[in-house]
Amino acid sequence: MQSFGSLSLGSRLRRLSDRLVADVVEIYQAQGVELNPTFFPLFNLLYRQGAMSVTEAAELLGVSHPAISKIARKMLSEQWLSKTTDPTDERRQLLALSERSHQLLERIKPIWQQIQSHLDQLMAQQRHPLLAALDEFELKVEQQGFKVPVLAALADVQPCGEVEIIGWDSRLRDHFRDLNLDWLERYFNGELTEQDQQALYNPEGYYLARGGYIWFARSEGRIVGCCALARHGEQRFEISKMGVDDGCQGQGVGRRLMLAALAKARELGAREVYLESATKLERAINLYRNLGFRAVPHPDGQSIYPRSDIYMTLTL
Repeated sequence: MQSFGSLSLGSRLRRLSDRLVADVVEIYQAQGVELNPTFFPLFNLLYRQGAMSVTEAAELLGVSHPAISKIARKMLSEQWLSKTTDPTDERRQLLALSERSHQLLERIKPIWQQIQSHLDQLMAQQRHPLLAALDEFELKVEQQGFKVPVLAALADVQPCGEVEIIGWDSRLRDHFRDLNLDWLERYFNGELTEQDQQALYNPEGYYLARGGYIWFARSEGRIVGCCALARHGEQRFEISKMGVDDGCQGQGVGRRLMLAALAKARELGAREVYLESATKLERAINLYRNLGFRAVPHPDGQSIYPRSDIYMTLTL
């Protein structure tokens, strides 16, 4: 799950929720409490704020009206709730805790206190405050949306066709230079170091003549990506100058290029492959981590590239 990155967020939260709910069920059972833990949000809301309509409960809990209606029906059938007419408006029905619920409260409040105490202890051991992070994330989703931005971005993407990874071809030299220059312009205001100039304007001498390799990603006759493998000794290699056409981002092109480079490194008997990158490139960093790279201190103290702030290695 962790290797899926943010794509697994919903699944991991559901998995964590399922685990916590299952444990609470066992805690309740051990204490002779029959309340379903999934009733807790509505049960606790009504306990703290008193009778209210389904619509009000849905708004306060931030969930849908049908979801609250479904839970309320179950709680009514198990006699945890009662339903009465609003004395100020006969058209409105109010939900309230039943006599059975009020009898349970004195027994269940100490259980809640112990559950909360233990969860607080667990969260206090976190390097990052979990609840604060969830608050911030929920606010960002509320303000910036989720569905609409994703669908808008998908509408702008021109899907790449079938991608083929090919080796060096001198006729593609300009593509290697241009893809990387575009990348530098897009993310680093065109920063071009002396090493960049040597690599991009003389790739044969900088990579191939020193025992390195260069690959291209080709889709429907169009070059949409590139990647280089630089040799640094017999068993140590560097992955560098990986660039993917903006229109093919997020479609697995970079992963295919990385896998080609790693396969060659293994074939050559490499023990270690490293790369230098920037943490602002979150998508790329997630790809590297998913392939097994781990961030370590830079062996020279700092990179020769001003834009680089992370050094990552993979032991083969």
